[in-house]
Amino acid sequence: MLIRNATMILPETTVIGDLLIVDGIITTILPGGGLQPHDSNTQIIDASGLHLLPGLIDPQVHFRDPGQPEKEDLHSGSCAAASGGITSFLDMPNNVPSQTTLQSMHNKLETADNRCVTNYGFFIGATESNVEELQKAVGTPEAPIAIPGICGIKIFMGSSTGDLLVNESNALKTIFDNTAGLIAVHAEDEDRMIERKKMIDGRTDMEAHAEWRDEETALIATKRAVGYAQASGHRLHILHLTSGIEADWLHGLTSLTGTDGEAHITTEVLPQHLTFDERDVAERGTRLKMNPPIRYQFDKETKRCGRGFMMTQSHVLQQIMHLIRLKIKQKVSQKHTVGCLELKPHSLSC
Repeated sequence: MLIRNATMILPETTVIGDLLIVDGIITTILPGGGLQPHDSNTQIIDASGLHLLPGLIDPQVHFRDPGQPEKEDLHSGSCAAASGGITSFLDMPNNVPSQTTLQSMHNKLETADNRCVTNYGFFIGATESNVEELQKAVGTPEAPIAIPGICGIKIFMGSSTGDLLVNESNALKTIFDNTAGLIAVHAEDEDRMIERKKMIDGRTDMEAHAEWRDEETALIATKRAVGYAQASGHRLHILHLTSGIEADWLHGLTSLTGTDGEAHITTEVLPQHLTFDERDVAERGTRLKMNPPIRYQFDKETKRCGRGFMMTQSHVLQQIMHLIRLKIKQKVSQKHTVGCLELKPHSLSC
């Protein structure tokens, strides 16, 4: 394929020119144009007036496969991703059933190989008793394993959609101390949520959700996760940063590159947490109910304009499917959520 006269977004600049693809691989980029077809079978596309960008990676999606195909599956999810320019995704393990064993991961990889139209990777879910399965998937600190398509471990430190939860300190320490690779955490403190749940009993207003799962709930869990990572020298990624106080606390602790043997900490922010605040929640109701919740104007501005925005390493689309009819019926008191080593055809490892 030869793409001509495109406005190309390159690592250091934006130029108009041509790009040649041979056997699925970009072979030549020529600013100013003038490239010739590889052979007589080369498809030529005139991209005058159009932008050509690298395929994007969405490192956090919930495609509900296996278990809930009426909401989404790997085929429909990957097609939707591709239509929006996402060529690689990393999917979470809170399926039905939860993906917590190496065998379940192999089954999911086989399904993806048959059904996905994009590159993909999958997190294995942590429980308080499955460290041996985690080690089968990612290895130990002394003997790491890299299985194509398995991108790391996901820990839910607070309850969310599904039945995955690891909140007990000894279990968290065991996982951090005895596994290799990347650990990604949903950082909300379960103990504080249980304690604060009494505050919103009986309430049906949407404001109750963010008051219950407040900024301190997120900060406590984030601090705990960073502490375990620093003590073990682990790679840690903090998912969907929501609060300004977390952004301020993490300033100086996160970086794009790490040092062998030392903790390497990164984080991310989602578009909905950069664009919505409590005013939108009041207007749109349960359509904006998610975990961690949409927060306040201060938190949004801190992440967008202040130190929090500068220290995030990725801006995540978090493609996720919930049926609108189910979202509308939700009550506030219910719990519902709305660095890679090797890229192979249809699989992403990190």
